Amino acid sequence: MQQLTRGAVNALHNNNRDELKEDPILQVLNIKTLQSNGVNRHRIILSDGVHFMQAMLASGHAALVESGQLNRYCTIRLKESVCNDLKGRQILIMLNIEVLDNKITEKIGSPTSIEQPSSGSSGNASSSPAQQSSYGGGMSTASSSSSNMPRTMSMGSVSQDVNTLPISVLNPYQNKWTIKARVTQKSEIKHWSNNRSEGKLFSVNLLDKSGEIKATAYSDQVDRLYHIFEEGKVYYISKARVTMARKQFSTLDNEYELSMDSGTEVQLCNEETSIPQMKYNFVRIADLDNYEKNAIIDSICVVKEDFGMQEIVAKASGRPMKKRELSVVDDSQKQVRLTLWGKTAEDFDSSGYPVVAFKGLRVNDFNGRSLSLSQAGTFKVNPDIPEKARLKHWFDSQGSEVSFGSFQRGEAGAVKPSQRMTVADVRDKLGQGEAVEYFSVRATLAFIRQENTAYPSCPDCKKKLSQEGDDSWRCEKCNKFYPQPTWRYILAATIEDSTASIFVNIFDELGAFLIGMSADEMQKHKESDPEAHGRFLKKAIFQTYNFKGRAKLESYNDNTRPRYTLIEAKPLDFKEECKELVAELEKLST
Repeated sequence: MQQLTRGAVNALHNNNRDELKEDPILQVLNIKTLQSNGVNRHRIILSDGVHFMQAMLASGHAALVESGQLNRYCTIRLKESVCNDLKGRQILIMLNIEVLDNKITEKIGSPTSIEQPSSGSSGNASSSPAQQSSYGGGMSTASSSSSNMPRTMSMGSVSQDVNTLPISVLNPYQNKWTIKARVTQKSEIKHWSNNRSEGKLFSVNLLDKSGEIKATAYSDQVDRLYHIFEEGKVYYISKARVTMARKQFSTLDNEYELSMDSGTEVQLCNEETSIPQMKYNFVRIADLDNYEKNAIIDSICVVKEDFGMQEIVAKASGRPMKKRELSVVDDSQKQVRLTLWGKTAEDFDSSGYPVVAFKGLRVNDFNGRSLSLSQAGTFKVNPDIPEKARLKHWFDSQGSEVSFGSFQRGEAGAVKPSQRMTVADVRDKLGQGEAVEYFSVRATLAFIRQENTAYPSCPDCKKKLSQEGDDSWRCEKCNKFYPQPTWRYILAATIEDSTASIFVNIFDELGAFLIGMSADEMQKHKESDPEAHGRFLKKAIFQTYNFKGRAKLESYNDNTRPRYTLIEAKPLDFKEECKELVAELEKLST
């Protein structure tokens, strides 16, 4: 059995992690899942065998709980954490952990709460009631006034008491908090108007060691705050409203965003800090096929060719737009077309084969795969990061002579048999862990469940609407009313081949392709002729396609099982299928 780091809880509770010579090993005594606005947060009790204390798991590690890897009585190595005072109670924020042993079935030692006053307390403390604390119960309020004092931090020439929280634990139910974050992007001031009002806004992307969040200021607050923020500098920010993120306007991995109002406080931090300059999750160009259309990714690549700036007319608005198309490559020996828009396209300098780190690229399926910089995306030319040096050395030494492969897509799909799995392979080999896995399979659509094939969605955010009366629909997220919803497919189906069958989920765009009509059209048929709904679904089955999908292990109502989702379907090109089959047979005969 793993040896726990005795005394670690005391050091962590007193914010003296530096006393620990190495990352402490602790035991999880209890896990409680809390839900806010559809987002799961996990409260955890940690023990060192002597004491236990309350902790919160950073949202980036939620999958460890949901997959069952992080469970009760398991031991962990706590690699990174911070301890914060919340309502007089010290709460440990677990930023980075490693699960060591999740087969343990009992508590190690007889730990007591670190919050309980010791028997040697004197004076008023000894006569005060003991705090109620157990690792199955809720948080209690500390009785000592000294425990409510936040830590003091220096801010240049100003001394101010600051209680900082990691960005990853911010949620709408916290009242008093301060974050210490670096501005990684600052937008221009944007003006907007509609039939009801007009105004202006700007936004900043904020980063600390735990995560990222977007903050937006409107109207009068633009005049007050715009000149304060500078890209690359670190600030203390407090008293902003935490709201649900509007994903259509942000590329950051956070369910929440900040709205800065008249009470928001912003102050420059002049002290040295370990907050990184930028956070990237780079995807190699050769791996773009693993991402579905409209996915947002980061990429670092070399600009191999610049096709110059063009002016086009946008189909939606009829307005002229400037765009610049680039051919970019990396050491996966693939190239892809990347498009820049507007002022970014005008100002971009591609001379000297620069290495560019892009954040917030949108994946498109034009010509197989292509990329475009989203409205909220950013880039840095020749950034001072290790990946840049490696890629520059590769391109200068050999990359300029490489014959790069490209993404191509015909009208119908032929997946090479060497890349294709059987349905039995998908069922038996994929969806067993927390990571998303992608697959290609040739299979027949054998069944579509006729109940609940579509849901009424918000035209703006795509969340489900609730009906208010006969002619009004309300979106709780947007807080808007609509005369009618946009219907979107959410199909439960079965695909099969000669080896096995599996249940799959199919969503709106692919559902419309397979059925041959949009969900809105299907709903109209269903309302006018209920039997027509069933006929259209039956017409769609028993068709064979080359499918692409993804598999992931998911938990629902305490049940854990693989979930398979189809993301693409292409009709068979029988000529190409025969060519591939002949080629495989020839390999077997040699």
